[in-house]
Amino acid sequence: MKITSGILITGILLLFVSFNKVSEFKLERKILGKWSFFSEMNEKGAWKKVEKLDPNKSGMEFKKDGILIVQMNSGSCATPPISYDNYDGIWKKTSDSTLVISHGFWGGKLESNILIKTLNNKKLVFEILNDKIIKN
Repeated sequence: MKITSGILITGILLLFVSFNKVSEFKLERKILGKWSFFSEMNEKGAWKKVEKLDPNKSGMEFKKDGILIVQMNSGSCATPPISYDNYDGIWKKTSDSTLVISHGFWGGKLESNILIKTLNNKKLVFEILNDKIIKN
């Protein structure tokens, strides 16, 4: 009985350690590039990697050294047709799966803490944990 328990505990520990290794990703390397908003089965915060941002869609470009360009609606009204503009910003890694992004928008400055749920060469999915708007 003790041997079986020992093997079971060792197996669980090895599984836990290997899961942590698999779930870690090189955030700084993988997030770089252009991302265009898309919704897949009503998935919130889903973005696909693109070569070029569509001027008629929301998008983001994560650059080296924490530089961020956000493409979003240029006014408070989201009734079509929607006009888009690019806003300068910054991004900073706060853990292996969280970022703080800060950028301008039509009403001032927006700072968001985000939790990355999926990040690979084609897809980025995140959840906004909290937002802070700084008015002009």
